[in-house]
Amino acid sequence: MTFPYTLPRLPYPTAALEPNLNRATIMTHHDQIFAGHVKKLNDALQPYPALHHRPLTQLLLHPDRLPCAIREDVLEHGGAVYNHTLYFPSLAPARSTKPAAALTGAIDRCFGSMEDFLRSLRRISLADKREGYTWLLSDKCGRLRLLFTLGQATALPLTPVLCLDLYRHAYELTYGDDRAAYVEAVMPLINWDALSRRYGAVFAGQPPFPNP
Repeated sequence: MTFPYTLPRLPYPTAALEPNLNRATIMTHHDQIFAGHVKKLNDALQPYPALHHRPLTQLLLHPDRLPCAIREDVLEHGGAVYNHTLYFPSLAPARSTKPAAALTGAIDRCFGSMEDFLRSLRRISLADKREGYTWLLSDKCGRLRLLFTLGQATALPLTPVLCLDLYRHAYELTYGDDRAAYVEAVMPLINWDALSRRYGAVFAGQPPFPNP
């Protein structure tokens, strides 16, 4: 992804995740919140043509190379663009996908079982009440770990497998302030096909999604 950044299309109809996440939630989150970050990132970078050819991941990994005047904006809005590009495809209509054997095996090795992994995912997503993201990440050897990042920080340079948005705007129009209800409702929405492809890229010598 390089400048000018564009808003990716939703990979499903806006009502496809109901009743777990209602149409208003998805529309507001994608068409207003995500789109707003895309615009603000482009606005920040527009006066700096020397940065236009640099992939977003490189801008985020090397903030010391950014002009001071736009450093905070690029980290905030660039991080949001990167994270949301991963978040929406991490979901799919309830129980419409299943994990590939390689990902299932890695989850079993790293967490004990799928049930243990989902329990850990719930726990880390609720342990910190601040807004941010929960990640399932892979290192270059395929070892998995869970991580919570605050605000729009990314988990780079680790390979993202799952990105779960824990900002209030991700769920308030469906669940109000009840983050626990949102986290529980998201479990059957996990897009295991997408996660399996991301994890498979670790071993295929391909760049992680989204392509750096």
